[in-house]
Amino acid sequence: MPERLSSRAHRWAQWVSIAGLAAVFIVFIYGVGMRYLFNRPVGWADEVVTLMAVWTVLWTAAFVLRWSEFISFDVLFVSLKPSAQRLMLLVANSAFALLMLAALPAMIDYTLFLWREKTDMLELRLDFVYAIFPVFFIGIVVRQLLTIRRLLSAHWQQELLKWKGEDSPTAP
Repeated sequence: MPERLSSRAHRWAQWVSIAGLAAVFIVFIYGVGMRYLFNRPVGWADEVVTLMAVWTVLWTAAFVLRWSEFISFDVLFVSLKPSAQRLMLLVANSAFALLMLAALPAMIDYTLFLWREKTDMLELRLDFVYAIFPVFFIGIVVRQLLTIRRLLSAHWQQELLKWKGEDSPTAP
């Protein structure tokens, strides 16, 4: 049951990412067409493309990409024995999760503080605009905690394969 639920949630997150990228592309093409084909630039298109791109990238990073799909410098990691790789992942994920959790209250506080400010063209409240950042942090921390749990389980070798990209594509 949890795997099916996780798979459905992951598929839904993928569709949200696809829709976000499609919206960015459509609005971008519309803005370019209006500016260069009809000589009637629309300023809101630039703002929408920027906001949608940020939201889509952070959403995708938090909920869609597998760890092995992130850019990483793993020269040292791949040269270690599996037990050392496990220890490295445990330490790194724990430290990073703790740092992100420590920063989260201040980030949420600042995001809520931004209700006073608005975007230039559409006059959207900035607390709504930046609301994706705490969501991103929480999504990444949850994934790190799940990784730590799997690394501490009897099946920790499977988690190492996920980090190396040698597993079959599944939910993050």
